[in-house]
This record gives sequence, C-alpha cells and structure tokens, in this order.
Amino acid sequence: MLAGRGFRSGSFAREKMLSCKDPLKLVFVLLQGMEEITGELIDRFNNGYPAAFTSLYHQFYPAVFFYVKKMVTDTAQAEDITAETFIKFWNNRGRFENGHNIAAFLRVTAKNASIDWLRKSKKYREGANSLARLSNTEMQVDLHEDIRAEVLRLVQTEIDRLPPKIKKVFMLAYLYEKSNEEIAAILGIQNQSVRNHKARALKLLRLSLTGKGMLVFCSFYVNWGKV
Repeated sequence: MLAGRGFRSGSFAREKMLSCKDPLKLVFVLLQGMEEITGELIDRFNNGYPAAFTSLYHQFYPAVFFYVKKMVTDTAQAEDITAETFIKFWNNRGRFENGHNIAAFLRVTAKNASIDWLRKSKKYREGANSLARLSNTEMQVDLHEDIRAEVLRLVQTEIDRLPPKIKKVFMLAYLYEKSNEEIAAILGIQNQSVRNHKARALKLLRLSLTGKGMLVFCSFYVNWGKV
C-alpha cells in the first residue's frame, strides 16, 4: 500500500524503518556530506573563536551526555564529566581536521573520564560494580543497542518533520528502496521532481541531524568498545 493508494507515513514509517534489513545504512547515507556543514565552524574553533566552540558544544553535548550517563548512571556526575570533556575539547583546539576527529576525541575522553571516576569514587563498591558492569559482555551489547536505538530515534524524528511530499519521496527511496522511475509512477510526478525531492530531503536531514550531534552518536555506535 504505497502513496496514492493508502500510503501512510506516520507511525508506519517508524515500523518500516525498524524492520529494514540494515536501517543504519540510511544513517550512513545521511552522514555523507555532514562534514561540509561543520567544516567552516571547525576552522573557526581551531582558531580560538568562543562562538564556534559554543556552537559545537550545543551540537555535540546531547550525544556525549547520553553516552556518559549510560556508563556512570548518576545524572549529576554525568553532567560534570560531560562538562570536563568539553573543557578538554576547548583546550585541545587547533588539532581537529573534521567532525569525525572531534567525535573520536569526545568519545575517548568521555569514556576515560567515566572509568576514572568509577575507579576513584568514594562509593568504591558501587564504582567497582559499575566497572564490572561495563566489562560484562551482555551489558556491553545492551549499551550498544541503546545507542543504536537513540540514533534511529533521532533520524526518525527528523524524517517525521520533513514536508509531506518530500517525506513521501524520501520514504519510498530509502525505506522501500524504490527507483526514481518507480517513485515517479507511484506519485504521478516527473522523474526530475523525484530527484529534487530526494536531494532536498537529504539536505534538510543532514542540517538538522548535524545540529543534534549525529556524528558523535554514530562514532559511539561504530567504535563501541574500542579504546
């Protein structure tokens, strides 16, 4: 049941996305081109502009805090560790070439700071238990899946915000894996219109997801368990 014949795009889109064989394939399609969005901002940050740091901070904070909170569980401490992570980020300005470099730095810094806190915590028994929890294979899988779920939730939320016509084209192309010709026939529009809508959808999604730290979330997901 596709567009023009009972095609639905709300909650059904979420079900369709989660039932895809490889829903993260779509995520990596979206990641392509995000570097162009952040490139100039990173240059300004490397040159010591506080406003550039503030912008990157707002982009990446949600992902870093989410990651730290999953490790230490204590909200207040997670906030402190996240803040310390960004202080180190600022102190290391000048060394970052792209968003992936930043994501890797934030991931490693946040992970090491979380483990250090667990080891030095006055509540040593709780810290030791948390360290054991982090090293437990089953728990590692659970945390990895939590991040995967968050990545997909962010993507789906932004897909739902696309203009209706653009959203339909995007879903047909990337969730139903229809060709441009098939989409044109289903929606009764020109092939070039399909191309235009796809390009517009990717641009809108990349802009919105860049602002939500998607590069960091994906770095955490892909590199989970690495030092």
